[in-house]
Amino acid sequence: MRGRAGLSSRMDEVKQLYIAGAHSRSRTLKAYINYLYPGVEVLAYLVSEELQDENPDFIDGIPVLPITYSRMDQFVNKALPVYLGTRGTNHAKLTEELAAVGFSEIIPVTVDMDRELRNAYMKKWYREHGREFILIDDF
Repeated sequence: MRGRAGLSSRMDEVKQLYIAGAHSRSRTLKAYINYLYPGVEVLAYLVSEELQDENPDFIDGIPVLPITYSRMDQFVNKALPVYLGTRGTNHAKLTEELAAVGFSEIIPVTVDMDRELRNAYMKKWYREHGREFILIDDF
């Protein structure tokens, strides 16, 4: 999947998802998704069990859940996608943890995807405020 085009086509099909991670990258990902795809709902932030105590129970009213067998079976739909909203160095560990509890659609947010989402976010924001968002590459 590549950037916004790949994400956009997915959002036409999926109206709910999870985000792995609960810090700035995952919160920014949620902001991009909410702004670009207002019909898509982030159901929870999923974090490694050993990091649960370092995170709040909720972020903007959305639960932060540890990735454990018991919690996943009770509270989540493992058929929904999980977007890895963390640094790439954490992707392998999170993918392993999420797969171990039964998630099959695990999507790493790459640097390219993040950049495309950010640019789409800014273009939309500028357009809604009567301005034009121009990249240096557009010249």
